[in-house]
Amino acid sequence: MQISKGCVVYFHYSLLGEKGEVLESSREQAAVPFIYGRDKIVPGLEKGMLAKSTGDKFQLKVKADQGYGAWQEDKVYDVAAAMFEQVKDLSAGLMCHVTNPEGEKELVTVVEVTDDLVTVDANHAYAGLDLKFSVEIIDVRKASAEELAGAQIQ
Repeated sequence: MQISKGCVVYFHYSLLGEKGEVLESSREQAAVPFIYGRDKIVPGLEKGMLAKSTGDKFQLKVKADQGYGAWQEDKVYDVAAAMFEQVKDLSAGLMCHVTNPEGEKELVTVVEVTDDLVTVDANHAYAGLDLKFSVEIIDVRKASAEELAGAQIQ
């Protein structure tokens, strides 16, 4: 069966760096499931799977705008250091949830820590980067009516 809208797809992926090194991979875990056409994975990765079948292995380059989007300067902002008083080992690189200036919780990476302020970055780690995936399609099947109605993938 070929991948099309409304199919449940199970796949493994490796995200590769510029020199072919593996930055992230699903291969040591269960295959990643999703329903094609629901926009639940990286857009360019999903589009690249269209018409593929069980057993297909391929590499795919995804431009930043079809990946995690452009890096945005306004997603870097300062938070009062007092908000982090309970955090042990607060340092650059730490990932945590904060409430942004609009009052929404979001995952950020700490960029810099001073006595008064903590600079955080809410951009995805791969925002602004072109991506290269190595993909293996493990299984493809029609989604059940329950799955299409929003139930978890069986």
